[in-house]
Amino acid sequence: MEYPNKLYKYVATERIDILKNQLIRFTQASALNDPFELQPMFDALFSENALEDAMNFPFAYIEEALRRQYLKFSSKQKSQISIDQLIANVRDNPQVLEKIREEIKPSLRTMVSNFSPKAKEMFIETFQTIGILSLSETINHPLLWAHYSSAHKGFAIEFDTKHKFFHRRRSDTDQLFHLRKVRYANRSSVGRSLSDLDDEDLLATKETSWAYEAEWRMIVPLNEADSVLSIEDEKIYLYTIPLSAISGIIIGARANSLFYEEIKTHLQSMDYQHITLKKAILDPTNQSIQVD
Repeated sequence: MEYPNKLYKYVATERIDILKNQLIRFTQASALNDPFELQPMFDALFSENALEDAMNFPFAYIEEALRRQYLKFSSKQKSQISIDQLIANVRDNPQVLEKIREEIKPSLRTMVSNFSPKAKEMFIETFQTIGILSLSETINHPLLWAHYSSAHKGFAIEFDTKHKFFHRRRSDTDQLFHLRKVRYANRSSVGRSLSDLDDEDLLATKETSWAYEAEWRMIVPLNEADSVLSIEDEKIYLYTIPLSAISGIIIGARANSLFYEEIKTHLQSMDYQHITLKKAILDPTNQSIQVD
């Protein structure tokens, strides 16, 4: 996947503590601003075609069922036919084999249908164990400044996406510790099955109404947080962020001069000198935001 060179985290003024403490929050699903975030959007485990394929189970399953049933036979029944003969008779008789399959299918359908709500609960429980760092590939969207940066009075942190902090997946199938682009789509669960969904559907898909955020995200396990705070019955999971992963700070267009100077002074210390300081500027002519 091709990454943008830079990604941005819009934050409120008080989040200057990210720079001071080198700790940044990865947010659990229950605390995200989208109440539908990480909700498994499906109403069945399998599509009809996938369910039919699944129910065309191999003969080994039928053989195992026959062996279990044979144990319940009376001595007289067992004397009339051996288990091997019973299995051979069923295997060599397509009509009997199909009848058995058809008799089993309704109970399998019921079992699969009844398990769907439980499967959703299991996904939701699993998703409560992960935290998300949400970043944006755009730095000049007025709504992002308004919603996440104290109404343009806060700042944005510019990250270098080439930094190893964002590339720590432990295998090709690892869903954690790496950047992934959020895709935007209609997330209705109607007519959708779990078998139709992939990892991106479950972990990195949001409704189209959120597309303006142009989000990228990184997911980590909450139990690996470096610090956990409790504020008003909500847990805040904090993770160490290397200063070398931060390439710039952009001050909001409405930030006051004292806040600007506080940031500027902080960046003058040795460990922060690689971080550039810029300012968002309102362009009334085009009703847009420029960064200088």
